[in-house]
Amino acid sequence: MWNFPTQKKEKEKYMFSKAEFILSAASPADYPELLTISGKPMAEIALVGRSNVGKSSLLNHLTQNKTLARVSSTPGKTQLINFFVIDDHFALVDLPGYGFAKVPKEMREQWGDLIQDYLQKRKKLSLILLLLDSRHLPTQEDIQFARWAIHYKKPLIIVFTKTDKLAPSAALSQCAKSFTLLSDAINAKPIAYFSYSIKNAKGRIALIKEIEKRIQ
Repeated sequence: MWNFPTQKKEKEKYMFSKAEFILSAASPADYPELLTISGKPMAEIALVGRSNVGKSSLLNHLTQNKTLARVSSTPGKTQLINFFVIDDHFALVDLPGYGFAKVPKEMREQWGDLIQDYLQKRKKLSLILLLLDSRHLPTQEDIQFARWAIHYKKPLIIVFTKTDKLAPSAALSQCAKSFTLLSDAINAKPIAYFSYSIKNAKGRIALIKEIEKRIQ
């Protein structure tokens, strides 16, 4: 059981001023029991997306800690469910990426079972951040996941990553196009979405403010 003290200053409560890696889980038996100082279960926010979509980079940028999560140019490096406690108040949960990771089929299936078990059964799950690469249109896997989340009434935010790889006007247009395509495909509007660049503080602040509203 992990207990964390409350923040002394109210204004620091949700602003990603402190981040701590807790553990990596290979099975549901490994999931930590994260409690606030009052003994209530911590809210958990899951990071979901294709391999190499930039989950680790986003996590490091949100927390302003370049070494918190391992960043790799090779897809499929995140093979476990990683738990991070933010501001001693809630948790970010980094899930293995889906898609084109060059790993054995058996391992991909194991990841799929692990991800599904967490998303369906974890009662502390309060929000899902679905990360999409802003340079590409949503894949069928992205669409299928979004449909699943909507069907099971899982709170969902779309985050378009790597917008710094595009010109500002192109990033704006591509994100809007991808968002419309995704929304039409899952027949669910509106869904909140954000464009995100690890080279721009505006996207970080906007996403943090949205997370604040969702977990209060």
